[in-house]
Amino acid sequence: MEYFTEVTLENGKLSSICTCPVGYNCKHGVAAVLEYLELAEKGEEIPVISEGDPLILRARQGPALKIGETRDSHQVFRTELRKYLEQMKKEELIDLLMNLSDRDALLSRNLWDMLNLASGKTEETIESIYLELEKLREEARSYEYEGYSSQLPDFSKIKNRMETLLEAGNADQVADMGIKIMEEYAEIAPYDEEGDIGMEVGKCMEVVIKALIQSGIPAHEKMLRVLDLELKDEYDIFDEELFWNSDFPVEEWKRFSEILKDRLDASDREESPSYSSWDMENLVERLVFVLEKAGNYEEAISICEEKVEAGNERSYVRLIKVLLAAGQKEKAEEWIYRGIKEIRESYHRTVHELLHILLEIKEKEENWLFATALRAEEFFRYPSLQYYTDLWESAKKAGIWEEVRKAVHEYLENGKLPADRTSPDEEPSSLPGVLPKTGLTNRDSFRKIDAPALELLIDIAVEEKNPDEVARWYGKLKNKEKGDRYFYRRDKIARTVEEKYPEIAIEIWKMIAEEFISRTKTEAYESASIYLLMVRNALEDRGQKAEWESYLREIREKNRLKRKLLEILDTLEKRRVIDT
Repeated sequence: MEYFTEVTLENGKLSSICTCPVGYNCKHGVAAVLEYLELAEKGEEIPVISEGDPLILRARQGPALKIGETRDSHQVFRTELRKYLEQMKKEELIDLLMNLSDRDALLSRNLWDMLNLASGKTEETIESIYLELEKLREEARSYEYEGYSSQLPDFSKIKNRMETLLEAGNADQVADMGIKIMEEYAEIAPYDEEGDIGMEVGKCMEVVIKALIQSGIPAHEKMLRVLDLELKDEYDIFDEELFWNSDFPVEEWKRFSEILKDRLDASDREESPSYSSWDMENLVERLVFVLEKAGNYEEAISICEEKVEAGNERSYVRLIKVLLAAGQKEKAEEWIYRGIKEIRESYHRTVHELLHILLEIKEKEENWLFATALRAEEFFRYPSLQYYTDLWESAKKAGIWEEVRKAVHEYLENGKLPADRTSPDEEPSSLPGVLPKTGLTNRDSFRKIDAPALELLIDIAVEEKNPDEVARWYGKLKNKEKGDRYFYRRDKIARTVEEKYPEIAIEIWKMIAEEFISRTKTEAYESASIYLLMVRNALEDRGQKAEWESYLREIREKNRLKRKLLEILDTLEKRRVIDT
């Protein structure tokens, strides 16, 4: 993979930007510096490019495009390519296409399909696609996930051919392929241990869904076909929401709702078709959705209420969402409270969803005090950085962050939860005297922590850009037996404290560099050199050049048999780039 890298030196500190996935201060930046120094050492001419050079502009565009990604720069390329092609003569374009088709089998196949379709040989193209599907099914049977010689069956060609067929105006024929594809995958699925093939088949199904949307058949028939595809999709390999979120006439939604009800009634009478309990659940959920689309909220609400009364805990969420869509907010809140109290002990995930729906309601009302109370309860149940920042945002909007922060840090540092209540007869609150009572507070669910919660306190201090607190809690965490628990936080810790506590940053960078060196791989040595450069810059900024040189000699001596590492260390002994 080709990457573009730009290295800069500002105030004596090196930094780089790159089109690789890392993006900033990566090993490619280090490699560029090493190459520069080597050329300078040999006295060779170093190429110079202007500020507007495409190479510099490309480097500044950030990480390279990934599969499926779009970016303005890619659109610029397409625009420029179109301008270039428009200037070519017809014969030149023909020659270009012929040459490219000779080099690229996929392009050649697409052009062949286009030729057949233009010649009216649609059936021949469709038959060829079905034959290719069968061939891929046989390949999938012999695919071994862990086999080095086993290649993943390539469904991208099928997808491209289906798109060509669709673009030629054959939406109905492409839509017809959906059932066949799902049947083929049903046979493949037992061999698809990691789901890789399913992901590729899912991309083909996306084309089928587009074709169904474009198809000329009535919308309620389209809905029925997508529903049948859903029921065959036992492994959830494609996303049908693009279809269900389409705008169809209300009358079509009504017609489909009647078809669905007939199906469910027939299944209840044990007539054909029969469905599993899982399929029945999905059918009911789809019926509720369709009734909403048809504007028949009362029937949708009635179905959901029946399911709730029958003990289906998932129906609480469905019911409340329908009530909100129908504009019945007060009734929705009543069901939220009832649901939480009835299933609190058994269905934690559903309770969590219900609480978040209530939270969204209060935030839309801009009732920030109530929202903060809910956020506080959530934090004390599951203390984490994410819930801390959520609480922070709500409390600031409510104008009570200082009081809330004090209580939170008392809890994290000393393990003390806020007082239960101001009097025995009072309803509990997560923070009495500051936050309102929600009617849902269950203090038994608040987590008892092993204080101080050092890892979380460090995360919070980093988030708040507070180097004093980071240094304080890092010192305590480092001295604990399991000091490696802060392993993945170290880089953030160092960057937060490097200005005010450079000795801590230097210590961390040394530790990381030495760990990379211990891996005895060239890539690890290159990564280590990034941190060694940080150590060098920090020490020399403090006037401790001799200490840097001593440390580098120590590293060299300990690793004198690692030739590739020594080559990289050689460059670190040279002068700064600014002096070369």
